[in-house]
Amino acid sequence: MNAPINVLIAESDPKKLKKYASLSLWKELGFSVIKTVSNTRDALCAIAENSCSLLITVSRPPEVDARAILKARGDAAAIVIVPRKEGESVGRYFALGACDVIAEPPSRTRLRQALMKAHRIVSRGTSSDEYRRAAEKALASLNVTSESFALKLRDFIAKSEGETATTGSAAEFFSFNRDYFGKLFKQETGMTFNSFYNGFRIEYAKELLSAGGLRVREISEVLGFSSVDHFTALFRRHTGVTPSKYRTDAPK
Repeated sequence: MNAPINVLIAESDPKKLKKYASLSLWKELGFSVIKTVSNTRDALCAIAENSCSLLITVSRPPEVDARAILKARGDAAAIVIVPRKEGESVGRYFALGACDVIAEPPSRTRLRQALMKAHRIVSRGTSSDEYRRAAEKALASLNVTSESFALKLRDFIAKSEGETATTGSAAEFFSFNRDYFGKLFKQETGMTFNSFYNGFRIEYAKELLSAGGLRVREISEVLGFSSVDHFTALFRRHTGVTPSKYRTDAPK
């Protein structure tokens, strides 16, 4: 059994710090909160000890300066939780190496997605093998007329791990408005973006089911489905079997 990944949490609000530290998700996903701090100075001292592989920082300047913490993170993965008013400026955290940025208060599902992404990064130093294989299969199935479009789409899928992509988010990545991107995607691939992305999610689900370790409900959450019933119905539509049946029949 692998040792848990050590976590540092930086949060200036004592009640919220206690709440974050006591979440059951840590143990469920293979983490251990070994240090909590309430200010940037203590966070930087803890990082210098090099004992934590994941940093959770709640951006509350001046008490907790997420940017200063990210700059000092070294090889540690980092998730930043931000007030919703910061929604338009989260790019600066990604630029400093955050693996995910979440609006406050984070839902359990959203936090789980971010933590699973961080776990894969810490464990492998890169995106997950399952995600990469699913992306390659989905992209290989497309008959794209423009090589530059295909490369841009590959980049978008790669950067979207741990998120639920939409036509809108893809359009933003391509620097187009939503309607134009939708038409362009159909012109380039012969299908809608939603059809392509759902196909990719099913490929990813198949990889996760074959790998084991996650329950069907958890896979549904990772993939961003609104309910496990919706996930099961879409999976059956694409594969002819339920996720549970697919897992049972998958080669060991």
